[in-house]
Amino acid sequence: MAPNRRDKNSIFAMTALFAIIVACIVTAGCMGGTSTPGFTGVSWSLDSYQDENGTLVPVLPGTTITARFDDDGKVTGSAGCNLYSGGYHQDKTALSVSTLAQTLKFCMEPEGIMEQEARFMELIGSAAGWKINDGRLIITDATGATTLVFEVGEPVPIAGTSWTLLSLAGENGTLMPVIAGTTVTAIFNADGNLGGNAGCNHYAADYTVDSANLSIRPTTQTEMYCGEPEGIMAQEDRYLVLIEDVTTYRIEGNRLFLADSEGNDLLVFEKTVPVPDLPLIGTDWVLDGYRTDGDAISSVIAGTKVTVMFADDGKIGGNAGCNLYGGGYTLNGTNLSVSSVFSTLMYCGEPEGTMEQEGKYLGLLENVSSYRVDGNRLTLTDAAGMDLLFFVEAEKVPPAPLTGTEWTLESYRLDEAVSSVIAGTTITATFSPDGNITGNAGCNRYFAAYEAAESTMTIGPAGSTKMYCGEPEGTMEQEARYLGLLESVT
Repeated sequence: MAPNRRDKNSIFAMTALFAIIVACIVTAGCMGGTSTPGFTGVSWSLDSYQDENGTLVPVLPGTTITARFDDDGKVTGSAGCNLYSGGYHQDKTALSVSTLAQTLKFCMEPEGIMEQEARFMELIGSAAGWKINDGRLIITDATGATTLVFEVGEPVPIAGTSWTLLSLAGENGTLMPVIAGTTVTAIFNADGNLGGNAGCNHYAADYTVDSANLSIRPTTQTEMYCGEPEGIMAQEDRYLVLIEDVTTYRIEGNRLFLADSEGNDLLVFEKTVPVPDLPLIGTDWVLDGYRTDGDAISSVIAGTKVTVMFADDGKIGGNAGCNLYGGGYTLNGTNLSVSSVFSTLMYCGEPEGTMEQEGKYLGLLENVSSYRVDGNRLTLTDAAGMDLLFFVEAEKVPPAPLTGTEWTLESYRLDEAVSSVIAGTTITATFSPDGNITGNAGCNRYFAAYEAAESTMTIGPAGSTKMYCGEPEGTMEQEARYLGLLESVT
């Protein structure tokens, strides 16, 4: 058998090839300037850092420090309290960070957070090298000492979180702060619904999330116009366009970044302090918007106010915009049904469309099958799960004192119904501290004595002037009914 021989040239070629392979492994790449996969485009979360004594210490519990090195030479992240950004240059394993800038927020909790932030900014600004070891990003200084150790940040779940917009991308892609005096919010409900305020109007949409990928379907919104502050409607339009272009998200500390398919940040939010869900029963709710046809959501007509209150005795009542209304409701978990709705019979010609809005509202109310409360917002839905009515907690108005206030009658009970006051008549009552009640009964002035203790009251027989008023029709009958009801007050 002939011996297996190699000539000198072939042995030299193989030796050279082996040397090249070893060199490529050592330098982590055969082409100069090519980033090692995993360094850029990754959200890194700080695990430990070098303290003043040169010892690696873990980050404070309850704080999150992040860094993201993008392919365009920018580094961004959260320093624990403030956001920061800057430029970086990478050449193989060499790294330099420059022109760092921060927001100027001050955080008091947890103790030591600002000192930790200052130390981190010092260390990242003095970075001289980097390497990835066991999936960790290790930053070193000019002496080669390890100063920062990062781990790959796991995507923080977005479901069940609430955010307030800080900045949004302009037409040129530059992030601009929101207009002073405006508030734009985003609430990602756990059921896949996204809602919030776009600055003037409320909006809603469905969203899906898969790891860090986020898709937001076209939004629906109310149709109100806001003239102040200047630019609010243009900002709102821009926001609603951008939110539909979102494809990914990342959460760094208390910031949410929504980006497009090219990785450009479109919207930057700050985490909102959660508002505890208000109880359905006993809360004063005021209508913010309602479904008209299909996917259209209309805001309430300016100058009208529609309210609802669910009492603990199973009764519902409120103002439908013109008339007072009442009815009954049944509740089983989140299932809700409203029945036997009745209302006063007044007609309101102004603002235009008030009566049509009232009819639509009362019709939708009787089609309600369930509800949900998100903080201080109430949404009533039908059997198909379509949102019908959108309420917000009514602004709390301090109660006026009983005595010394002139009260004007809005409605009164007439047999089993509640009637509004006849148009063109005014009925008033003023309770004096001396125990006398006086006012106008619609035609005549009246007076009586009263006694009040806590929430109980008794009113004695009323005396009045003896004038007769033929107009408007029914004035005298209304007056007699009113004076009779006064004496039955308890």
